[in-house]
Amino acid sequence: MTRTTFYKAQYFATILGMGSIALLILIRYRFSAISILLTLFLLMVPGRILGFYWRNLLRGLRLLNARQFEESRRHSELFLEELRQRPYLKHFVWLGSSTYSRNPKVLALNNLGAAESGLGRFDAAKSHLEMAIDIDPKCPLPFFNMGIIHAKAGELEEATRHFEEAARLGYTNSLSDKIVRGSQNRFARTSGTGASGSI
Repeated sequence: MTRTTFYKAQYFATILGMGSIALLILIRYRFSAISILLTLFLLMVPGRILGFYWRNLLRGLRLLNARQFEESRRHSELFLEELRQRPYLKHFVWLGSSTYSRNPKVLALNNLGAAESGLGRFDAAKSHLEMAIDIDPKCPLPFFNMGIIHAKAGELEEATRHFEEAARLGYTNSLSDKIVRGSQNRFARTSGTGASGSI
């Protein structure tokens, strides 16, 4: 079992567990107003805290998905600077459930590399993706994005090698990857857009 597969299992177990606890609270207190408020509090507060402190990472992801690469790059760089100035921010990872890496610097470097690739800045993209790989060689995302860069350059052997490594590490673009990506994208949209002061 790869680490990514373990993280995915943990992710789905957390969702199932939180959903079960929420349902038990609602049933136990017969869907009273206080039980509904308590349930909403338990389900939403951790994500709101994460969304506030990681707003630039989440905005960068949202903008990357919207193919607004220049703005995505800027927010990823802002988040990396925030991490450098306030290293304690990395511990907020436990309020979420990342399925590819528990290191927010790796996630930001990956997003930065993907944005730079979208801008055609392949040397900068490779540099940031290689940094991500050096920090967390078990994270499949930078390998996948390196594969895309090599494929765009027509370097099919290198592209295949990186895609195979991403798959070996657990990124297979399977249904579970699509569900996780969809969930992360929804979270980035809601937290990333509201983080300018409305959280």
